[in-house]
Amino acid sequence: MTKRLSTIGRLLYGIAIGDALGNLSKRNTAAALKASNDLDDSDFDFVWTPTTGLTLAIVRAISLGYSRVNVMHNFAEWWRNGQFSMTNSLQTDRFETEIQSIINFELTRDLDSIGATEPAQNDENVLIRVMPIAFYETARIGSSFINDEKSMGSIHDMVSLTHDYPSAMMSAGMVSFLISQIIARESVHQSLENAIAITYEYYSRRSIFQPDLINFAPMNMPDLPDLQADQLVHDGSATHTLENACWVLFSTENLNDAIKLAVKTFSKQRQTILAFICAIYALSDRSSLDERWIEQIDKKAETNLILRIANRSNRFHVRTD
Repeated sequence: MTKRLSTIGRLLYGIAIGDALGNLSKRNTAAALKASNDLDDSDFDFVWTPTTGLTLAIVRAISLGYSRVNVMHNFAEWWRNGQFSMTNSLQTDRFETEIQSIINFELTRDLDSIGATEPAQNDENVLIRVMPIAFYETARIGSSFINDEKSMGSIHDMVSLTHDYPSAMMSAGMVSFLISQIIARESVHQSLENAIAITYEYYSRRSIFQPDLINFAPMNMPDLPDLQADQLVHDGSATHTLENACWVLFSTENLNDAIKLAVKTFSKQRQTILAFICAIYALSDRSSLDERWIEQIDKKAETNLILRIANRSNRFHVRTD
C-alpha cells in the first residue's frame, strides 16, 4: 500500500532519502548506487546523516514552539543525546561548525554571537536546514514572503545561529524562495528561474549583502545549464553547492536522471546535492519518491514521530495539500 505523505512529509522524506542515497553511495557498499546503475539494483541499507538529523531538529522546534532558543535546544539534543539520528548514536561525523555553535550557546546563551563569522567548508548544510523554515514561512505568509522583511530576517537569523555571514544567509534566502515557488506549483525549472532572479535582485538592493553578490553571479547568468561539469567548483561551500544543485536540476527532467547525474558528477558534496534534488522533486511531484525508499526511512520511528508532530501543529499547512 502506498503511503500518502502530506506536503511537509514529502519534503522531509525527500531530504532523508536523498541524504541516505548519498551516504550509501559514499560508503561504496557492494551494490551502492552508481551513475550507470538502474535504481532497481541499488542496495537499500539506508542510513541518513546529521544533515537530516539537524533538519528534523528544526522541524520539531517549529512544531512545538518556534524560536531560536528552541532550535538550539533541539540541536543540543542532536549532539549530546543522539536524537534525530537514524542509528540513535552520538554525532561524530564532521559538522564542527554546528557543534561549536551548540557549545557556544550552552556557555553564553548569547544567540547573536554563537555562529561562525567566517565561511566554513561545510556551510553547504544550511541549504537543507533552511527548507522547513522556508516551508513554514510560505505556509504562514504565502509565496511572496520575500517582500516581508520580518520573514526574511527570521530566515537569516536562523542561519546565523551556526553560520553568521552573508553568503550563507544569501544561499538560504535563494533556497527559501525556491521552496515557496515549488509549493506554489510552479515547474521545477520555472521555480529555479524565479528564485535566482528575484532573490538576486532582493540582495542587490541591500548594502550588507552587495559585496558577496559577485559569488552568485554565475547562477544569475542564462548559460548556467550549458556549463560543463568540469567548470563547476566543488568546494563544499553553500554558494557553490547551491550552484551545482541548480545545474543538476536545470539539466534534467526527472528525479532518477537528476540522481544519476549528481552521482556521476560530484563526490565531495554529493550527499547535500542528492538531499536537495530529492526534496525539490518530492515537493514538485507526489510520485517522485519510490515506495521502497519511503519504507526504508519508515524503519526509523523518529521520522514518523516528527512528521506527526509537524502535521498536528498546523504550522506547515498549505492549501496545495
